Amino acid sequence: MIPPAADFCFELSPPYHAAGAPARFQSLWLLVRLYYASVHEDGPLPAAALRQRFPATRGLRMLVSRAFADFARWGVEVGWGPPGRVAVALLNPAGRSRGPFWLPASTLQRLRFTLQGQAAGREALEQFLGLHAASTAGADDPLAELMQDLDYWSRLTQAIRDERDGQGRQSGRQTAAAFHAASACAHNDFQQALALMKESLAWRRSAQMDDSRVALKRLGRALAGSRFANAQPTFAAMARIAEAWDGYARGETAAAEASLAQLHASPELQPVFRYNPRVRFECLNLSALLHKQAALSDNQPQRAQAALQALAGALEAAYEADSIDSAQHVAANIGWCLWLFWRQRLIDGERALPAEAMQRQAIRWLGLSEWICDRFGGGNGSAWNTIFLLRVARGNCAGDIHPSLAAFQSNRPFPPSQLGKALKLSPCPFSPAKGYGNWSALAELTLEEHDQGRLPLAPLQLANLLLETLWFQAQEQGLSRAACGNAARLLALLPELRRNERSFFRAELATLPQELLETT
Repeated sequence: MIPPAADFCFELSPPYHAAGAPARFQSLWLLVRLYYASVHEDGPLPAAALRQRFPATRGLRMLVSRAFADFARWGVEVGWGPPGRVAVALLNPAGRSRGPFWLPASTLQRLRFTLQGQAAGREALEQFLGLHAASTAGADDPLAELMQDLDYWSRLTQAIRDERDGQGRQSGRQTAAAFHAASACAHNDFQQALALMKESLAWRRSAQMDDSRVALKRLGRALAGSRFANAQPTFAAMARIAEAWDGYARGETAAAEASLAQLHASPELQPVFRYNPRVRFECLNLSALLHKQAALSDNQPQRAQAALQALAGALEAAYEADSIDSAQHVAANIGWCLWLFWRQRLIDGERALPAEAMQRQAIRWLGLSEWICDRFGGGNGSAWNTIFLLRVARGNCAGDIHPSLAAFQSNRPFPPSQLGKALKLSPCPFSPAKGYGNWSALAELTLEEHDQGRLPLAPLQLANLLLETLWFQAQEQGLSRAACGNAARLLALLPELRRNERSFFRAELATLPQELLETT
């Protein structure tokens, strides 16, 4: 008879021990977190959980390597990657730091944790992990809390006012600075973390990603231990979404998806997603962007369908929350995604719909977004609606490499005279009464807003607007001074863009007449 294997015993109070020998805290934390995820959550633990718990750690790979070296010394077997496909001994360590991490059943059954010599239950594990501790700020003396000065609340109110005045974009810098000032006046962890989260989101909306990241790092330090996560589940859910947005902005889609997955997996946060439409909108809107990115980069029709499904849910949540700014955002995303997915045959692969029908529907959604902005005075800090509308309008045109000017001008984009009939909105957001007699006029008026300082655009947005402006100027006017000037201006702007962005614009410029580029 084979004797049963001995249990693995770990002490969770300082100094930490593994079978009587000293244990590294980070390695022990990861093992306990894996155990907790296996017993009380859905099992696999994403690598993002380590980033969130140890935000000051620069190299996640080194942290994981040290942890697995400790696991090997303790005799504990831990897996990584998709669980259950192969034995742990056969896994390739090369991709280990990407996670997710999991415990084989044989290991899970033998783990034993104690706190000061007593068996550690779920609450003790949560305290050790920093997952489930209620906020104690002001709990002992509510009178003392309410007798504090009101600088924090007055500054937070002013920041929210600034955010609403500019709908979170045009006044993004001012709004973020106001939230930063509020965080400096905070009296407790929750107040500071709330202001920091809002500051990070405000910086992101104004395309200041570095500043957003700094605020988010400070938020991570304020959230260490999650001392108020249970008392404020809505805030905790929004903090997860802020972390996911940061991952998305960095291009770390796996981290972003892991943050959203943790929100869905948490028993405390699941009801927040279900019953709070603001949280549901933010989560679905970002999920749609992640699905869209995967669909377009990897040619995955199922991810395109998932993106459209998430956008439909986000639109409902936006209106349920009475968030008109969210509604105009998601309407624009729907229009743009419909066109992109159709162009790449990710939807309607059999081409049951003609190009004009899909153009018309995409334009309707983009028009609805702009109409909402007009009706409610929002959306004044972005040119994306104009850019997307113009790109869809010429989306059925030939993309030959350096066509002759005559061939290029023979293209027939969606007729601007048909906009009113297509949109069926009153007043029409892109009407001749506003000066939009043709597509180039729409582009030129938007560009003029930027040049006169009323609509300051980031380099990427400006480059897109210049591209659409010069395309329609050349198509309608030929080799005009304006078209050639904007082509030269776009070429001069390219060094300010990222490499992949520059590649896109060079490919687009190659579809213009050679004469246009030679005159720049």
